[in-house]
Amino acid sequence: MRLILQFDIDADIIDVPQFVIENRDVLQKRFTKWLYNKQIKHSYWVTFRDKNGKVFCGVKYRSDAFVEWLNKKVLADENKKARIVAEHVSECPEGIPKLNF
Repeated sequence: MRLILQFDIDADIIDVPQFVIENRDVLQKRFTKWLYNKQIKHSYWVTFRDKNGKVFCGVKYRSDAFVEWLNKKVLADENKKARIVAEHVSECPEGIPKLNF
């Protein structure tokens, strides 16, 4: 099943098992909690400095982060894994379920 991950100005489309579609809102909340948990070391943490040299920490991600999380945390014991179908899509087909990030 296809799922649209809508970002600010464009979207990515991923392929996931049906139960991910059915539970997408709950899974998005779990993903966001994982993503922003400072005790978890993942590759989506970034640090940057402002013009005064102060260091800030945040996250930078697209659908690859959600797909990686799904495959490792939700679909680990499943035969069907999530995968990216299309990235940076400006116009999405109608009727496909969507998550807004």
